[in-house]
Amino acid sequence: MKIENNKSISRYMNVKQLSEYLQISTSNIYKRTTNGSIPVIKMNKRVIFDKEEIDKWMSSGCDSNLQIPSLKVA
Repeated sequence: MKIENNKSISRYMNVKQLSEYLQISTSNIYKRTTNGSIPVIKMNKRVIFDKEEIDKWMSSGCDSNLQIPSLKVA
């Protein structure tokens, strides 16, 4: 499923949604999540992606050294 209108994408995406947004495979996203080369928010065993941070990351040339604010879970 190709997403035609970026406004239909919520700010937070799961792996499948990010895969569709970036038009790359979910396995590629999991690999990047594991090696720390993509901005990710980890909540227990669940991972989500902030669209704004992904856009910044892409604008920076997919720089894996981009400082991503961490989410603190209570």
